[in-house]
Amino acid sequence: MARRILRRARERSIDEYSRRTRQSHVCAASATGVRTDNRTVNSQANDAIAARRSRPRPGQETTRRHVLETVYELISEHGIEGISMRQVADVAGLSTGTINYHFGNKESLLIAALESAYELPSDWEQYRGSPATQLRRLVLGYVCRTSRDRFWRFWINYLAASTRNEEMSAHQRTRYLRQERFWAHLIRDAILAGEFKASLDPRHEAEQLLPLAHGLLVRQLVNPQAEVRAEARALLGARLDSFRR
Repeated sequence: MARRILRRARERSIDEYSRRTRQSHVCAASATGVRTDNRTVNSQANDAIAARRSRPRPGQETTRRHVLETVYELISEHGIEGISMRQVADVAGLSTGTINYHFGNKESLLIAALESAYELPSDWEQYRGSPATQLRRLVLGYVCRTSRDRFWRFWINYLAASTRNEEMSAHQRTRYLRQERFWAHLIRDAILAGEFKASLDPRHEAEQLLPLAHGLLVRQLVNPQAEVRAEARALLGARLDSFRR
């Protein structure tokens, strides 16, 4: 069940960027009748249609989002061990059966909550055409919005719990590597777009940037003061500015 929930969540995560890029290639190939990746355009179009059909319906997505917001709130206040599926259901105003239907069990719910938080931001489209700006949008997301930012408080609780749960730990490792690859992809695209220095090694820079973001995040959680958040924003911004031509 956990794997099935995780697979669904992944389809809505940051890989959405790659899916959109693929679809743009399909549209271009359709106009010229060209084959892409040794597959016909019709086959690719059918894949895109199937992916759209597999997404949750609007009512299901609304319920799912409401439940996950409840999870962030509860865990940020009580920790992972301090909540149950019944408590989530009660606070969300839903039946335990509905929670189980959407997520299966507590472990799957936690994995889905973490994965959902890494989905592309709702304003992602406004940054289209500038990989450097897209990267900045994601990196500065590691700056807490408030002293009690509920997602990042959830994240640190998930991280601690994953040290005692192999499946959650494996998911955390996979998520970290996917994030690192995605940032490297954006850095590479920014180089090709002439926004970043050609001398940069995308993989190396991503491997350095992500730990910096995580380290500054932990510092904000340990010392949740406005000046600490401002310093984190300044340090991350300066690192990104150093990439520019």
